[in-house]
Amino acid sequence: MGYGRQPEGPQQQQGPHQQQRFNQAQAAAAQGAVGWGGQAIQEPSGYRVPWFGRNRSKYGGKQYGKKAGDPYQGGQGRFGGPGGAGPSSRGAGEDALSVEEMAVIIQKLGPNEPLPQVILAALQHLDSRAVALLLKDLSRLGKDRRAMELFDVLRSANERSPLRGLCDVYSYTATISLCIYSQDVDRAMELMNEMRQRNIERNVHTYTALMNVCIKCGKLSLALEIYNSMRAVVPSVVPNVVTYNTLVDVYGKLGQWERAIHVLDLMKHEGVEPVLRTYNTLIIACNMCNQPREALAVYSRLLADGFTPNSTTYNALISAYGKTTQLGKALEVYSEMLRQNMDRSVITYSSLISACEKAGQWETALRIFNEMQQDNCVPNTVTYNSLVTACAQGGQWEKATEVFEQMSAHGCTPDVVTYTALISAYERGGQWQKALHAFHKMCLQGCKPDAIVYNAIIDTLWETGIIWAQGKALQLFLTAVQQGHFRQEPLVRRPGRVEVNLHAMTAGVAMVCLYCWLLEIKRIATEKGPQALPAVLAIVTDMGKASREQGNCIVKEAVAAMMSFWDAPFRIVQDGMYASVLEASSIQVAEWVTGTAFNAQLASLYPIADSSKMTDESYALREQQVMQECQEAFAAVQHFENTHGLVLHNMSPGYVQQRPVLISRLLDLSSKLSLRDEVVHDAVLLMDRTASQAKQVPEDVLPLVGVAALIIAAKQGDSSDRVPTNAEIEQITELPSTAVAKMEWNIRGLLTDDISAISTMRCLKVYLERLGYRYLDKQDVYGMAGFAIMLAVESLYDLSLLNCRPSVVAAAILYAERRLRGAVPFWPSMLSKLTGYHDMSTPELTVAVRVAQKLSRKLVYAQMYKAQLIQLAGQGGHSPGPISLAPDMSVAAGGPAGPAGPRPSHMVVGGPGGAGGLAAVSLVPTGAGVIALPPGGVQQVLPPPHGGPGAPQWQQARFDALGPAGPGVAVPGDATAGLVGVPGAGAPGSAAVVGAGQDDEAAIQALTQAMQGLATGPVGLQAGSQAALEQWQRLSSAAGDDGGDGMGR
Repeated sequence: MGYGRQPEGPQQQQGPHQQQRFNQAQAAAAQGAVGWGGQAIQEPSGYRVPWFGRNRSKYGGKQYGKKAGDPYQGGQGRFGGPGGAGPSSRGAGEDALSVEEMAVIIQKLGPNEPLPQVILAALQHLDSRAVALLLKDLSRLGKDRRAMELFDVLRSANERSPLRGLCDVYSYTATISLCIYSQDVDRAMELMNEMRQRNIERNVHTYTALMNVCIKCGKLSLALEIYNSMRAVVPSVVPNVVTYNTLVDVYGKLGQWERAIHVLDLMKHEGVEPVLRTYNTLIIACNMCNQPREALAVYSRLLADGFTPNSTTYNALISAYGKTTQLGKALEVYSEMLRQNMDRSVITYSSLISACEKAGQWETALRIFNEMQQDNCVPNTVTYNSLVTACAQGGQWEKATEVFEQMSAHGCTPDVVTYTALISAYERGGQWQKALHAFHKMCLQGCKPDAIVYNAIIDTLWETGIIWAQGKALQLFLTAVQQGHFRQEPLVRRPGRVEVNLHAMTAGVAMVCLYCWLLEIKRIATEKGPQALPAVLAIVTDMGKASREQGNCIVKEAVAAMMSFWDAPFRIVQDGMYASVLEASSIQVAEWVTGTAFNAQLASLYPIADSSKMTDESYALREQQVMQECQEAFAAVQHFENTHGLVLHNMSPGYVQQRPVLISRLLDLSSKLSLRDEVVHDAVLLMDRTASQAKQVPEDVLPLVGVAALIIAAKQGDSSDRVPTNAEIEQITELPSTAVAKMEWNIRGLLTDDISAISTMRCLKVYLERLGYRYLDKQDVYGMAGFAIMLAVESLYDLSLLNCRPSVVAAAILYAERRLRGAVPFWPSMLSKLTGYHDMSTPELTVAVRVAQKLSRKLVYAQMYKAQLIQLAGQGGHSPGPISLAPDMSVAAGGPAGPAGPRPSHMVVGGPGGAGGLAAVSLVPTGAGVIALPPGGVQQVLPPPHGGPGAPQWQQARFDALGPAGPGVAVPGDATAGLVGVPGAGAPGSAAVVGAGQDDEAAIQALTQAMQGLATGPVGLQAGSQAALEQWQRLSSAAGDDGGDGMGR
């Protein structure tokens, strides 16, 4: 019985004498029977055939589709006689048996016992109608094979045998109907052909039965052929209401809902009155074709024609309302069923729960499920599937797990739909490991995954953004391809073009499929040359109207973005068949995939270099460690952002004007002092916090404030961070160390010794760490993080981002640069789970994303990023090899060792920072921990510059230079001691504000030269590189960016 159908109704009872004999025969047959659970099976006092999806009409009851005068009845009795209740009127003898008695005898036979002689003798006392009833009774008792055996005895009898005469339209039609349960359409067709050969009449019931066999066997087109042949070949056979109902069912299963509706008009045209079942079947057909509004229109027509809905009607109506997300209407129908005390079947509750799922009401779905259990209605697989899906839609993976476990405990076997919904629930809940476990459990259960399951699990793993989860996604994709899924056209030389079709795939599957396709092209081009490739290669991302399935807009955008960003030969072309397709010649593609630019693209988009050698244990261990560390780190981020903030209107105009110059100077000093990039970003945040508290800051003191903030940030960093010595401070900053120490004291006093600073760069490093960049090699690290870190440096200069939390700015930067590069997912699900930023549409995120996208579109940054990545690819080449668990990523170190041992080396990705300074950007986490965050709640108190433990407490005079200067309040002389002649805004040697850019190419060349230290191993900046840095400063001061979008620049 298909979903949306229900049994015809309660079975009618036989006469008391026949029922008693039948009960006694059944009791004898069932004596000593033991059920599956080991308990004795007790038959009920009144015999009732179990319902297994077959016709429930009882022996003497009204048959489905029959009217008065039907050939099956013809006014005759139960066994073919005129109103009789015994054997056929052809004669009775001692060997005569009733149909029920014969059925019981055959039921008791052993599996290999032949039909006894008593049965063969009794057959001679029956007519063909009684034989047809016997065959149906055997089928109801689960003896389909015996029924077929019995009919084979009749059809193989000698033509002169009286048994041969029992083979007529009635017995043949009954036997064809039995083929429904054995799913044997070939035998049904054989019997039909045999009837034609023996010149046996085929009536409307014969053709209708054959159509039903075809439907049950999935041969829908063959069912239509049989209907058409009935109308054309045998014009004397007129379809009845049962035939038309079957035809509606065929059209519904074929997705031809318009033709199904036309059948209703055809019936009325030919004088066949539709019945309630006709309308019910048509409503179900419309629902099946995903046309719920048409189903509702048919329901209105049902009412207009004077029919009263039954439980089947209401079940279909609930399904229609559910598909249109009208949960309220569906619940009204359910209430009406309760009011009329109608039978509520498993279909009723499954349809209601499905309606809740489509409306996103998982709580209501659980309530309906509880009512179902109180109604003693046993859930089936469809019910549980809808409930798991409802919990998944609501992001309730724990509830989905509970329902799944309850399903298994109640003996209901999960199917592919169940596991797909469960995997979806885990994906929405950020539980990719549980999703992978569910997939493995499904395979162990023997449930073969289909393309839908593979789409779900691969997309779940890929959307995490975690490199080892994406590596597992690649493994599963290759397994799916081996099993015949996601197959593409072979890359063989032939005229015309060969396509890779990504249209109906999830984003994760599409990206992995494209990756494998491009690697295969590279292999062929390298081993056999471009001549072995097809003449034209194409990437289909949107089939448009050529497909019934909706395309994935993310795939369409991402593929176009990645090809454009890397200047790939694929170009969007106008195609009469598809809505979006990128095309290139094989010569162009071969030249591209064999070049270093292609290796760089792989490093930036697919940092999954052969993780197939990792075991599941190593996956779990690595994931647990990284997840715990990042959760602790982001908890510190949230605590800082919830307890701190900036007051932008308190910042003086002088500070706002000089801020870009100060940032550039701090970047330059940080590079010279070999400080980690997080330190300078923390220093800028400390400087902003100071400016928020000090309403008036003399402009000549600002450089000292910046240096003091930098030293504070270095001191409160990770234990592996080095702290500049006084000699280094005086030599590089040209400021007296005592003045710097005094300003540190003042800043601490102004901030009440709360000098916490968790900057955008630190948050960005947390995000990158969660994605697993620690475990990548040098090239992949730069490909994954280089562009984002450039933008993080540039974001320091945009005042509009000061109104956003650092974690939000970092999220916006990562989202914007990944989207520009076409790196799917744009915002990984694991970062969504970590941060709670589930979409990019909240007001704060909207502002940050808009600015980040504006920064990312500046041509100079993309060119610098690509130039450096191509250089790295050219040095080592990207080969999908094993991921190093502890890669040597040391480059361009410089500077003495920190207090905790050798200082982690730095990768100079650099960026103009908007104002001439190159930052030494560390892409390597510290050895001591995942992210160097300031210890929460523990502040380092700098000893007073004048005095020891007994020094006086904080006094306003100690930080008057940073306080809201009132009338007559002068800046203490010692606060700015030694500041005469210090390079300041516009002074010689200071970094200048960036102007309109003109010479990007020269700037990129200078930056590339400055990054030569990335070649091999830990080396310091050579003289040539230092000269390049100085050249970059000069170029930046003259060239700048492409528009000066940042506020305050």
